[in-house]
Amino acid sequence: MATEIKFKRSSTQNDLPAVSDLALGEIAINTYHGRVYTEKNDGSAAIVEVGSVPASLTINDAITFPTSDGSNGQALTTDGSGNLSFSTVGGTGLTVYTYSITGNTTAITGNDDNNNSLSYTAGKEQVYLNGVKLIDGGTDYTTTNSTTITLAANAINGDVVQVVAYTSADLVQGYYTASTFSATTADQVLSSNGIANKAIKYVICATHASAGTHAAEVLLINNGSNSYFVQYGDVFSSSSLFSLNSDINSGNMRLLVTPANTNTTIDTFQIRHS
Repeated sequence: MATEIKFKRSSTQNDLPAVSDLALGEIAINTYHGRVYTEKNDGSAAIVEVGSVPASLTINDAITFPTSDGSNGQALTTDGSGNLSFSTVGGTGLTVYTYSITGNTTAITGNDDNNNSLSYTAGKEQVYLNGVKLIDGGTDYTTTNSTTITLAANAINGDVVQVVAYTSADLVQGYYTASTFSATTADQVLSSNGIANKAIKYVICATHASAGTHAAEVLLINNGSNSYFVQYGDVFSSSSLFSLNSDINSGNMRLLVTPANTNTTIDTFQIRHS
């Protein structure tokens, strides 16, 4: 006769065992989610989740993934301390539009083969016909407007036209923040990065609906135990909108801000050095 073996289990949503519920190496199952748990002890006992679809995912006890998806176009970024999150990254400053021609036409416009609508700045584009670079200024094509390229001669069925459009590149891509501070509380966190980032240069821009604009640059460094910063290049339209401080907190080098007014929006661009 077959023997049925059952592990400790719970059918309650989000229920998980405590350290006191399991012996070392014992397994428990949450049947509501289909998740499996066991106890580990590396000098400190803890419950860990195992399985193909865990509620949270950590690799090598060092990299922790977010528990929810980001927005369209966002990418995973790290804070330098092993915590990953979804962030909006800067653009490359380059877009390539490809048009496979199916008839005779001189007008290159609208959506390309990848459903991207043509948009460019005149003078910052290059046009290729079947891989051959064309000359602008009316010789081979004219930049009619920001959404249309007009060829001097017909492109015919089977031709491929590519428009390479250059835009302003984000030189600090991936390291942009935008925060709104509703209160004037002292030393609110403006930026937090792992101490592995030994030096960070900030360009800071604060705006307020009635108090104007304040911009400054900051250099922030740390030696693993203490942080040091210098603020320079301040310019404001009416009066200063913020004061800054810095510290080391839980392995992170932080830039702290005290807004002069409520509801102040502050953007930062960062260049980081390890």
